Amino acid sequence: MKNKKFTAALVIIIIEVIISLAIASQIPADGKIPIHWNFKGEVDGYAGKQLGIFLFPAINLLISAMMFFMPLYSVRYKKSEDRFAKLLPDFNLIMIIFFAMIHIFMLLIATGRINSEINPIFMLTGFLFMFIGNLLPKVPSNFFLGIRTPWTLSSETVWRKTHRLGGINFFASGILMILMSFGKNFNPVVNTALSVFIVIFTLIPIVFSFIWHKRENK
Repeated sequence: MKNKKFTAALVIIIIEVIISLAIASQIPADGKIPIHWNFKGEVDGYAGKQLGIFLFPAINLLISAMMFFMPLYSVRYKKSEDRFAKLLPDFNLIMIIFFAMIHIFMLLIATGRINSEINPIFMLTGFLFMFIGNLLPKVPSNFFLGIRTPWTLSSETVWRKTHRLGGINFFASGILMILMSFGKNFNPVVNTALSVFIVIFTLIPIVFSFIWHKRENK
């Protein structure tokens, strides 16, 4: 099953490249591809055509390689081998699908085909946050995935508590991110408030990991 899911991820990357090249043929040579959005849902960062075509497939290949070869470089893999064997293929596949979809949406936006009141990038990111929130409590202690602070890495108990809280907060942040995908229908105050809440939700587990560490070492 593990190898099948990694193979599926590679197939998705190949399909991503094929679709990207097909869409890119409709973008002028000097065209710009959006790669970053502000909290209002407005594009505020661009990449050139060549970089915009190949950047995300390269990122996806790197992610897949990191996940597939983690048993070789993670010193804590053996300690939780069964849990990692179930976790990594699913995590990798979802990340590859996410970045492939984000990439295709970016290219479509560059062609002018997408002009919606709903920001698909924010919406996809929101669903990714919800997925990560569901996954975080299942992540074993390691140096590469999860909420890695000096305090979580030094204690299994702190790691477990932090990732349980982080799972809840990331899931909530995902819901807020989906709301932000409708940002053009909101006033700036609402968008700013949603952005602040997302930042707070993602920082809270880090703060609590420090608090729990201090309590544990009294």
